[in-house]
Amino acid sequence: MKVLLMIFGGLADRPAPELAGKTPLEAACTPNMDRLAKNGITGLFHPLKPGYAVGSPLAVHLMFGYAEELYPNRGPLLAVGRGLQFRDAKVALAARLSSVALEGGKIRLVQRFIRNEEEDCRQLAMAVSRWSADDISFRYEYVGHGDGTLFLTGPASHEITDVDPLGMDLPVLKAEAKDHAQDAVAAVRTAKALNGYLSWVHRQLMEHPMSEQRREDGKIPINFVITKWAGRRQTLEPFDRRWGMRPASVPGEEAVAGLVSEMGFSVMNLDEEEDTEQDLLRRLGLAKDLFESGFELVHLHTRHPVAGSDANSPEAVLEAIEALDRGLGLYWQDLGADPDLVTVLTADHTTPSVWTHHPRRKFLDLHGGEPVPLAIVGGNVRIDEVDRFGERACAVGGLGHLCGDAFMPVVLNAAELVHVHEMWPFRRPYLYRPREGDVEPFVVSG
Repeated sequence: MKVLLMIFGGLADRPAPELAGKTPLEAACTPNMDRLAKNGITGLFHPLKPGYAVGSPLAVHLMFGYAEELYPNRGPLLAVGRGLQFRDAKVALAARLSSVALEGGKIRLVQRFIRNEEEDCRQLAMAVSRWSADDISFRYEYVGHGDGTLFLTGPASHEITDVDPLGMDLPVLKAEAKDHAQDAVAAVRTAKALNGYLSWVHRQLMEHPMSEQRREDGKIPINFVITKWAGRRQTLEPFDRRWGMRPASVPGEEAVAGLVSEMGFSVMNLDEEEDTEQDLLRRLGLAKDLFESGFELVHLHTRHPVAGSDANSPEAVLEAIEALDRGLGLYWQDLGADPDLVTVLTADHTTPSVWTHHPRRKFLDLHGGEPVPLAIVGGNVRIDEVDRFGERACAVGGLGHLCGDAFMPVVLNAAELVHVHEMWPFRRPYLYRPREGDVEPFVVSG
């Protein structure tokens, strides 16, 4: 049996007054997603635990059965996904050029995303690309669209807090050592050095000749680098060894691409098309090709509904979901006819487009802690009574509520690849049924 795992970012949401109290998924016309629910078994999925809001990379990390303490964090994962070289760097952080202003003695974000300013961004990034203090060296690598990665070499610690306030309601934050840091001295030292680097960056960018020109042209300043997601690379057990399936991925974002690459997936990156339906059609076509070339699990990820969620527009999320559903028509014409395929449809987290105290149409990229709908179809699963794919419809499905580490065992069982738990064909407690090449055969001695 083979497994197609489709993760649609931004699919799960909250009820919206403008949609008659329904979520965008519940209000959308989704005959193809509903067909998956009707022909399979459904439930709700908590990537971590009930109420915990997580991001896509951590959700996928947990979904694939890796312990939270082994999560590398997005800083290094973005670097891997971008093809950047760590060289001798121990720590990597996400680092974005931004515009800030001094208000009441605090620095506040004016503009988080610097778009369509490539030439200015590249020149300014070069001006702050190297710095060092207290034996810790900083190397900033710009990758485009105002974004980059900050590498730290020397006695640096990854156990430091974010400077990026995420929302616009807080000032830019001071980097601090985490309370639970294993090496508190290194964490304090790193936080102090990072604060020094960022202060230097602010001065350098404010005094740069290009900044004067931007002021004369009436443009917003590009005068800070906000950092977050400090981490270090982890050695993760290869997915094929952990679960017994040869994996491939068609990821929808850089950090997820970096994560599955670290797990040993064959990663097929596609540039995201603006047309949601066409983008999914291309990904499904590539998934078919990957199965035909011998891969046994294909992870397909798209983030198209997220743009509407971040803009707090339930209507935009609904439109994106309906476009995805139209794209799923190809699944039923092609992949869905394969009797040896088990298909899983879910989301990686809830991405609310509705917040009680946040206005519509204003950017906010926070996530929610509600569970996401899940459907598994194919093989010989116990088909339940649910005939609609939605947050509340799937709540009464036969799978009940699953948490992160239960996901892969349930999928493996649906694909009929598990062996009896108390059997020990391996030296380690792997869940999948071994094939001949996975085990050591007995040889009669003497």
